[in-house]
Amino acid sequence: MTSALFFCQFFAVGVYFTFLNVYLRAMGLSGSEIGLIGTLSGILSMIGTFGWGYLADRTGNPRLLIAIGAIGAFLAAQLMQLVPQFGLEPAVWYFAAISALVGLLWSAVNTLIDSTAVAMLGDQRQKYGIYRLGGSFGYIIGGTASGFLYDWGGYGLMFPAFAVVMSVFAALALLLPARVSRLVGSGQQELGRMIRQREWLILMISLLLFWVGFHMSFVFGGVILKEMGASDQLIAIASVIGSVVELPFMAFSARLLKRFGAPRLFIAGLLMQTLRFFLLAQMRVPEWAIVINMLNGPGYVLLWNSAVDLVARLAPPGLGATSQGFMTSALNLASILSAAVSGVIYDQLGYVGLYYIVGALSLGALIVFGVGLIRRDPQPIEA
Repeated sequence: MTSALFFCQFFAVGVYFTFLNVYLRAMGLSGSEIGLIGTLSGILSMIGTFGWGYLADRTGNPRLLIAIGAIGAFLAAQLMQLVPQFGLEPAVWYFAAISALVGLLWSAVNTLIDSTAVAMLGDQRQKYGIYRLGGSFGYIIGGTASGFLYDWGGYGLMFPAFAVVMSVFAALALLLPARVSRLVGSGQQELGRMIRQREWLILMISLLLFWVGFHMSFVFGGVILKEMGASDQLIAIASVIGSVVELPFMAFSARLLKRFGAPRLFIAGLLMQTLRFFLLAQMRVPEWAIVINMLNGPGYVLLWNSAVDLVARLAPPGLGATSQGFMTSALNLASILSAAVSGVIYDQLGYVGLYYIVGALSLGALIVFGVGLIRRDPQPIEA
C-alpha cells in the first residue's frame, strides 16, 4: 500500500509540479515573478509541514490528514485555469495565491507519507528505500507521459491529470492503518532537546544549504531547457532520467545504509549533486541535460534516504511525524530563500550563473556536514 502511495505521489509530481513553472513562463511571467510565486508557496508549505506533522502525532491517525491534503491540493490547483480564462490582472498575484494554497495542502502529503512509512517499518526503517521505489517508478511514468501529453494537447491538460492522480492517491491513503503511533503529552521538552543536538543542527544546516540550490535547479530546470529550444518531451526525459538511474540504488538502499552508514552515504550524495550542478553550468545544448542528470539518480537516493534515516534516529519516541515535519519545514524554508532570489539570479546571470551558484551551495553543504562529522562528539550519529 505504501509503495502505491509513493507511486501516485511522484506520478503527480511528474504530471504537475515538473511543468508548473514552464506553464507559468508560457503565461508570460518573468523569472522574478515565478520566484515570487515560489516564495509565497514555500511560506505556506513551511507552516503546513510542522502543523500536519504535529497533528498526525497528536491523533496517531495520519491517513485522513493525507487524504484531506491530497483532495484539497488538486481542487485548489484547478483554480489556475481561471486566471487566463477570465483575464484576471495582475495575474502574478492570482497565481501566487493559488500556488500558496496548493503548497499548504500538498505539504500534508510530503510530510506524512514519509513519516508514516518510517513509523510502519519500525526497527526496519532502513527498508524505506524499497517502499520509496514506487515513487521512482511513478515519477518516471508520470513525467515521461506528461511530456508527450502536453506536446500534443497543451499545458491545460496538467490540471485534470493532476486531479485524477490525486483522487486515486486519496482513496489509497484511506486504506492505511487507522493508527500508526500516538504522542502522549505535549512533547515540547523532547523536541527542544532534539533540535539542540549537535548532530541535528549539522544535518539541518547542511540540508538547508543544499536545498536552496536544489530547489533553484528544479524550479528553473524546465524553463532553461525550454528557452534553449527543447521540446516538452526532451524536458520530460531530462527530468526523469535520474529516476531511471536511481532504481537500483533505491532497491538496494537498505543494504547500502547497513554497509556504509547514513553519514557516509549522505556525503556521497552531496558529492554527486555538486558535480552535477557544475556540469550543468557547462551545458551548451539541451540534450546534455539528459546525460548530466543521470547523476541525480544515485545522488538524490543516497542523500534523501540517509537524511530520512538520520532524522528517524534522532527523533524522540512518539514524535516521528513531527521530526520529519521539522526536516520538511527546513526544506521549505530553503525553498522560500531559493525562490526569493532564484528568479533575480536567472534574469540577471542566466543559467550559467545560476548553476554555478547552485553548485557552490551544494559544495558548502558538503563542507559543513563533512567537517561536522569529523569534529563530532565521540558518540556516533548512527547510535
